[in-house]
Amino acid sequence: MRVLHLSHIDLDGYGAQYIAKHFFENILFFNANYGKEIMVRIEEMMSVAKKSKEKTLFLITDLNLTFEESTLLQERVSELKIEGYDIELKLLDHHISGLESSQKFHWYYLDHTRSACKITFETLLGLYPLLNPSKEQWLRDFSTMVNSVDMWIMDGENFEFGKVLMGAIAGAKDPNRAMFEEQNRDFKFSLLEHSQNYLYLPNPEVKLDNALFSLKKQILGGDPQKETMDNIFANYLVKLLESKKEQCQIFYQDKRGFLSYTLGSVSVVGNQFLCKNPEFDFFIDVNTRGNVSLRANNACDVSVLASECFGGGGHKNASGGKIEGFKESFFYEDIKEQVQIILEEKI
Repeated sequence: MRVLHLSHIDLDGYGAQYIAKHFFENILFFNANYGKEIMVRIEEMMSVAKKSKEKTLFLITDLNLTFEESTLLQERVSELKIEGYDIELKLLDHHISGLESSQKFHWYYLDHTRSACKITFETLLGLYPLLNPSKEQWLRDFSTMVNSVDMWIMDGENFEFGKVLMGAIAGAKDPNRAMFEEQNRDFKFSLLEHSQNYLYLPNPEVKLDNALFSLKKQILGGDPQKETMDNIFANYLVKLLESKKEQCQIFYQDKRGFLSYTLGSVSVVGNQFLCKNPEFDFFIDVNTRGNVSLRANNACDVSVLASECFGGGGHKNASGGKIEGFKESFFYEDIKEQVQIILEEKI
């Protein structure tokens, strides 16, 4: 069976996915914040589901759907079933705002007394065997800890430990979801996995809190004792960017550029990327408001590019501007299309 699992982007949401990966070998993850991104990701799941007619579980956790969204999801799944797809739909949530949907749809399970992570563990444990049964006690303790902090039970088991882990997940924004969703998720899963080494120690929340910075360095592939976080992260991110050279290349006249979206840290990462990849003449990063940061390494005058294409300016190797009429998107390809159209108009 194939599992397509959509969940929220906090400790409870990623925690539910961390739990699920211990039950299913063939599982693909998706994540969404509340609001319009939910249906965007559901449509993405639908597209993936259509690629195979093997039995598929649509699992949604820690996201409350409106009645309209639930109705649309039911209709879309029914359409796929009519077309011959074997799909089971299961939603596990704890937000009371989903009450109307839970009363209408049999697949919408709501329990406002438990966190989604705890609901997910206890539900899946009753339905499926663990891939590694020896993990049961850890996963039980983990889901109980997440439940304590997500439901804000201050006298709950390992509440303070959960607070530390909640902050760590909330602060783990890089590599960003827009370009590196899988790597962003895996980084968070690694933090959750490493937390096992601290939960059973005396004063576990203090020990985890003290160890987090070093843990992050380690997860990013650096040497905690010999390298700074800035250098470790820059090296890590440049390698990720290099893996997307073909997908992210854009062209302006006779110049070849690399386009990133919501990357940030352009001065460090952009310049390091250009130094290591001299076949690229310039580097552009666009944020969610359409602001543009440009960098070069003496191969392109980005002040001219910024002035002609983005109504901006600056220095030959460092400039900025803005995309007028910018349309924010959850998908990188939409951003690339907008930027490439602007660049081609100036040829």
